[in-house]
Amino acid sequence: MSRRLVVVLFLDLVGWTRLAERVDPESLQGLLDEYYEICSVAVEEHGGVVEKFIGDAVMAVFGADTSQEDDAPRALRAATRIRAEVRDLRTPATDAAPVEVHCGIAAGEALVTRSARAGIRVVGDVVNLAARLQSLAVAGEIIVNETVAHLARPHYTMVPVPPVALKGKSEPVPVLVVTGEAAADGAGEHSLMVDRSAERHRLRGIYHRVAREGRAELVTVLGPPGIGKTRLVRETVDDLVAAGARPVAVFGSCQSYGTAGNYGALVEMLDALTRRAPSCAELLRADERIAGVLAALRDASLPRRAGAVPGPGVEEVSWATRELLTAAAGDPLVVVWDNLAWAGQSLLGLIGELMDGLRDLPLLMVCVSRPELAGREDPGRPEGADVIEVGALVPADSARLALSLAGRGSGDEVELHGLDLAEQVDRVAVYSAGNPLYIRLMMDWLRNGRTVDEVPPSITAMVGAMIDRLPAPGRRLLGAASVIGPSFTVEQLALLGEPAPEAAARELAGRHLFRATEEPGGYRFVQQPVHEVAYGRLEKEQRVTWHRRLAEHGFSPGFHLEAATRLLGGLRPDDAQLPELAREAAGALLAEGTVALRQRDVPTAIGLLERALVLARGGPDRCRSVAAVRLSDARMLSGDTRGALEAVEEGTWRDTGPGTHAGSAPAPAPALVRVQRLLLAARLGKVSALEVEGLRAVLDGEDPDRSARCRFEQLRMLIHLDHGRFGAAEEAACAALAHARDAADAYEEDRLLVALCEIRQWSPSPMAQKLAGCAELLERFAADRFLALPALAARARCLALTGDRSGARSALTEAESVVVQLRLTLGRVLVDQVAALAASLDGEHAEAERRFCRAADALERAGYVPVALTMRVQAARECARRDRADEAAERIAELLARREEMDVRGRILCLSAAVLGAAAQGRAEPVRAEVLRLLRDLDDPCLRGEVCFDLARAHRCLGEGAEARLMAGLAVDSYASIGALKPLEAVRAWI
Repeated sequence: MSRRLVVVLFLDLVGWTRLAERVDPESLQGLLDEYYEICSVAVEEHGGVVEKFIGDAVMAVFGADTSQEDDAPRALRAATRIRAEVRDLRTPATDAAPVEVHCGIAAGEALVTRSARAGIRVVGDVVNLAARLQSLAVAGEIIVNETVAHLARPHYTMVPVPPVALKGKSEPVPVLVVTGEAAADGAGEHSLMVDRSAERHRLRGIYHRVAREGRAELVTVLGPPGIGKTRLVRETVDDLVAAGARPVAVFGSCQSYGTAGNYGALVEMLDALTRRAPSCAELLRADERIAGVLAALRDASLPRRAGAVPGPGVEEVSWATRELLTAAAGDPLVVVWDNLAWAGQSLLGLIGELMDGLRDLPLLMVCVSRPELAGREDPGRPEGADVIEVGALVPADSARLALSLAGRGSGDEVELHGLDLAEQVDRVAVYSAGNPLYIRLMMDWLRNGRTVDEVPPSITAMVGAMIDRLPAPGRRLLGAASVIGPSFTVEQLALLGEPAPEAAARELAGRHLFRATEEPGGYRFVQQPVHEVAYGRLEKEQRVTWHRRLAEHGFSPGFHLEAATRLLGGLRPDDAQLPELAREAAGALLAEGTVALRQRDVPTAIGLLERALVLARGGPDRCRSVAAVRLSDARMLSGDTRGALEAVEEGTWRDTGPGTHAGSAPAPAPALVRVQRLLLAARLGKVSALEVEGLRAVLDGEDPDRSARCRFEQLRMLIHLDHGRFGAAEEAACAALAHARDAADAYEEDRLLVALCEIRQWSPSPMAQKLAGCAELLERFAADRFLALPALAARARCLALTGDRSGARSALTEAESVVVQLRLTLGRVLVDQVAALAASLDGEHAEAERRFCRAADALERAGYVPVALTMRVQAARECARRDRADEAAERIAELLARREEMDVRGRILCLSAAVLGAAAQGRAEPVRAEVLRLLRDLDDPCLRGEVCFDLARAHRCLGEGAEARLMAGLAVDSYASIGALKPLEAVRAWI
């Protein structure tokens, strides 16, 4: 039993029913015997098989047992021969009229089975279609579907007729009427790459410009599969080397199947770079972090096993790639991304980042892709970029290529089979349609003893025929490899039950179907069509079994379980195993999406989580809830607030659920989803205390859901932060962290540890506890500097407050390095804030003001207005400390008018600065009462200390000694409560 492309031929006699009414059955039997003989001989001589006789109807199949390259032309030749020979028959009626047939031919996928009792049987829509086309044809007419027309058009002329409505078809079907054989004019079109002089000249010119000007450029090479794009680039590089140039050329090829689209090509490119450029190898030996990133990428490029942990974040990958390319740029670089149409969005984004960040390097980035890339939002065709479109070869070049592949003069000539070499080459050039891949495969088949007549114009038919000619073990191994993916290992083949897979893989490599990779026991399909056709020919039941087995052993479980679910759903939508299989697939995709989310590979995470959510929609179970919430998180990270809300909106949960039927009340969304809705509303400032308390009551009344309770505590944390209650926010964050750990949820734990580290900077926790938290984070995120950055900044702040100037500056230097290497815009803001505080504590107020202003500018550009205003307030306060009181007072007055836009921190600092400035001029500021009101709810000891010290100095300026001492004492108590020794010393000195 196998799935394959077949050509089905239906014929029957015209007017048979009327004839049977008038003629004795014994006389009719003689006519039928002659008719059956004509049909059987014609079909068998053209390589087909008669599947059944049904009265006067005949069904024949071509390609059922063994595909041939020209099954469609063979079916047409058999039909035209039958039509001609049947006309010589005469009916046994008194008028002895000539016999006519009408015919329908359709090509398409079918399931072919064979048994001793029933013989060959073909099952599929293509059978019904061929029968419908036959009934549509008039006497002597042959009607075909579009697939037959595509396969046979070089051999037969056809004219389309208006699409017809056929029984059992929901849409009209395009059909064509065969009008005759095509004239053999010997003309040819396209094929592989023989010359391409114009394209090579353009590419060489771009390289020389890059080498001369030392500036990076990107060029896109576009063309259909097999047209010779990759060879064009490789031969151009060879041309450059032959002319004395010294390019460092490296290639990375993207896969069209599986999960390694983002990493496989990158690893291939970087490995080649380290081999070609000694400076890169030296950098890997010298820098353990870069070597670690590359090692982790190699692991990530392999099929994901279950339980995979996050590798380096996308920022680390970008940084390491830039460092390696920069190190190799002593000579001009040529980086070629092949098959870029299969690239993941993250790789496309990386290419864009590399072009933006390495513009001053002599780097030629070549993107090789299919025309489909042109419509995508990626670096394939940026504005102003060079695009080289590779078209089909002209007939003369096609013939030249075929002639070179024929091996003339090499001792390996193609056997002529009764034709001279020139005639064979001309025919191959015609059939290839100018595609180099087609020509190469045609000439390979000729070298293996086949004839040109066996070669169809369709690459699918060609590859199918090639697969059928393999020994049975080779065909099975090819199918097993196709399920694994474009790249595979003998270990995986053995897992699928292949005996002696190493020897079998080597044999297929000798046939140029596989090539060995650098991975031990690793192989890769040489041509993508071979992989696709081999996979498509497998029975779906077999695919389901193998996909599930690979997933069970941890190889890309999300991908394989999803594929198994899709296939089983197509086979048996009511299968009892299908819901559980879908849930397993959803769970695996959720796990992989979460790993991507932890690495901040947001496009990949969104794709995986969306697929998980689709599969989990069999009911509102935990997997579905978590997938929806994490998809909401991912979309929020991408800046898609609307999409984040849509992932958890009420309507998403109305359409499914056990027992749901028309007219029934929809089940409420799970608690986790409802919490996420309020959390998003809180981020937008649109949540009320009543809603929060209502949700708390719901959670208290339901079965414990650690994830929902974890998110609820995060909601409380966010609300407390909005009101400046940092101690309460810390308490909520600790409660959320406990729930995350109870649930063994590493994703939530990561997020909460970072949040807790940031909150503790402002909370009443002692400095020792704050520094211990920083140390925990720095150890946990040693391999992910993006997540370690907040801990570095917090550590620098704490050390600056304790008076450890050298420790603070060391932490700041490390944080600055992370920001520069990973290019973190908002990370720069974080570092500037802490550096400004440290500078202010050391009396370097001009530097502090500069840093606060730069942070404010960046925050405003990013749209974070409330925090930007706080930075403006801090900068104005530093201006006042530089004895520029008038300028500072003017800036504070302007900011005071916008205090409702500020967060609590900015508002109270602005108000206390206004109070102090007014007191310095001998007047009391009315807003002091507002300061005192805000101060009552404030539990940030450092902020309380700073504001109380402002008020103490204001009281002294106004001659209010007792009030000044009271406020100074409160400032001392606040600073002392957490061990902020540096500002504490300043207050005591003032007292």
